[in-house]
Amino acid sequence: MIKTFDCALIGMGISGVLLARKLASVGLHVAVFHDDKPIKTSFAESLPASINPLLARLGLHPYLHHSAHFPCSGTYSSWGSVVLKQPDVERALQQKPGWKVDKSYLISQLVEDLPEAVVMFGKVSGLEQQRAYWQISSKNHMGEAVQVSARFVADASGRQGYLPRALNIPRHYFDKLMAFVVNVPSVKIAQLQHPVLVEAQQHCWSLVSQVSEKSTMLAIFSNQTSPDFERYSAFENWYEVSEKSIYFKQFIKKNIHVPVRKVNASSHICSQLTGRNWLMLGDAAMSFDPLSSHGMTTAMYMADKAGEAIAQYFSGKSQGLDDYSEQMTSIYNTYLNELVERYNGEQRWSSEPFWQSKQSINVSNECALVY
Repeated sequence: MIKTFDCALIGMGISGVLLARKLASVGLHVAVFHDDKPIKTSFAESLPASINPLLARLGLHPYLHHSAHFPCSGTYSSWGSVVLKQPDVERALQQKPGWKVDKSYLISQLVEDLPEAVVMFGKVSGLEQQRAYWQISSKNHMGEAVQVSARFVADASGRQGYLPRALNIPRHYFDKLMAFVVNVPSVKIAQLQHPVLVEAQQHCWSLVSQVSEKSTMLAIFSNQTSPDFERYSAFENWYEVSEKSIYFKQFIKKNIHVPVRKVNASSHICSQLTGRNWLMLGDAAMSFDPLSSHGMTTAMYMADKAGEAIAQYFSGKSQGLDDYSEQMTSIYNTYLNELVERYNGEQRWSSEPFWQSKQSINVSNECALVY
């Protein structure tokens, strides 16, 4: 028996769950397909104060008033010099602050509140584009094979992306940045009241981001050409490879053993973001260097705009899909220019391969940059 839905949504990250909420709120019946693998590493996501209007529009503020999330007044940085630049805490206190968000927990909060119009299925095992609809193969919560028919497909399946592979859509890659991430017991540093720290190093840059009172995320971002690249995979090497840092090494406790998670942190955008009856959002559509702090913010914004475009599609106005694609591409081009400018703010190691690779836009030979 084939189950029929208005929209099939692949992926249940932050952009996926927000889009499911949005589509259900306008009366659409939504099938969600997701691979329910547990995330073993906690990523403390930072949201800037400027996102508060969007959070209000999406109805997210009530979810953030939980101990898993907390206000954040900004980021400390050692970038371009050894001087520690402090966030403007006083200004942040005068306005609504930004947030430190446990993304995995926020997603679980939102999933619990999804309406009955949203039906969950397992991982997609097959997808076929018909003339006026999509047919998707999967399993239900009891492990039984199911067939789903939907008039529209939205891909929010993360960096791997389902539709780019299924439809042979090329991607534009701009770098080969990798992240090495650990969760460690928190360390209190006197000069860092709110421990969110970015520090440039000779062959990489590093990030400290508090997860909770007891746990902190540490991350090192580098390219495969770094002389220390392989050593980042073992936490016992971190103090030594970061010995010349001023602040980051203070958060590295010696003689503890924690697993290091290796994560793709490169920048890419697909050459096509929408089609006749499909759309991509979140990391499936385009991904961001974590230095920009654009990732989660833009994923939320894309979910909001994708919901509007899909709602217009079901009301007979397909122009909304073209507008969505044009707007997201424009956002991404602006991001790339801002990212290069940010990396050029660090000139102490401008002759090093890592910094040279970041201080200009280099497109992979798959295709040219979209304008």
